[in-house]
Amino acid sequence: MKCCESYKSCKEERILLFKKNGFDIKQCKKCGYRFTNLDEVESHLASVYSDDYFFKGQSGYPNYLEEKDILIRAGKKYAKIVDRYTKPGKVLDVGSAAGFILKGFEEAGWEGQGVEPNDTMASYGRNNLNLKITTGGFEDFDSPYTFDLILLIEVIGSFYDLDSAMKNVVRQTKNDGLVLVESWDRESFVARIFGKKWHEYCPPTVIHWYSDKTLSDLFNYYGFKLLAKGRPSKRINISHGLSILEANTPKFLLKKRLIGFFARKFGKRNISYPPFDLKWYLFRKTS
Repeated sequence: MKCCESYKSCKEERILLFKKNGFDIKQCKKCGYRFTNLDEVESHLASVYSDDYFFKGQSGYPNYLEEKDILIRAGKKYAKIVDRYTKPGKVLDVGSAAGFILKGFEEAGWEGQGVEPNDTMASYGRNNLNLKITTGGFEDFDSPYTFDLILLIEVIGSFYDLDSAMKNVVRQTKNDGLVLVESWDRESFVARIFGKKWHEYCPPTVIHWYSDKTLSDLFNYYGFKLLAKGRPSKRINISHGLSILEANTPKFLLKKRLIGFFARKFGKRNISYPPFDLKWYLFRKTS
């Protein structure tokens, strides 16, 4: 993926695929990297990952804190996967939110640290779960430590400066260390069926979209080798699922009332998310 290590300075031809939410969705003609450009980079984290993202639904969550138990269990499941390749050590959770996945890793024996741009979420993790979470963006994050494992759970598509973020992954990962990525597959049949109405085409929340090939190419370029990949066993709160449905389906008569009814009646229950368009990848640092 050498032509796209920096999507701002890449000289290769980019094809305009479609527009979504006022943003041009483009693709590199040479390597297939798919992205959109941001106009307001400096204010991106504060505007996109405000409290509304975690509590107002749409492209975010109706109430992120209600998924606490689901996400702690998800952290434990991922820890079991990683245990096949390394022993517990130091783990950094990038975009850790309130630290629920990080807490799952800690309960599995890892020594955890997180970084999260939203201070409400980071403070919750510090004050309620006794986690070490730094408030800020990962592009500017610096630690005196290197880590045995870095978690990029649903964040690889959201870095406002991909090159800076990936260079920081390199700096913060120990030699032979691991990076666990959870990412949406833009070449899944779900993404193909829905086209530009696919729920992950939601700029400016998500601004990079990957296939197996382009994600592997990205990590290979920065010195990582793919060890394993699979589909996560994921559960979500029904209110969260209804919020996604509301944001990504056409308007129809009584739509808002119907979704509101189901949210009130069943919203606190949890359901399995069909893992058709979501994957996990485990990379090892090789150079």
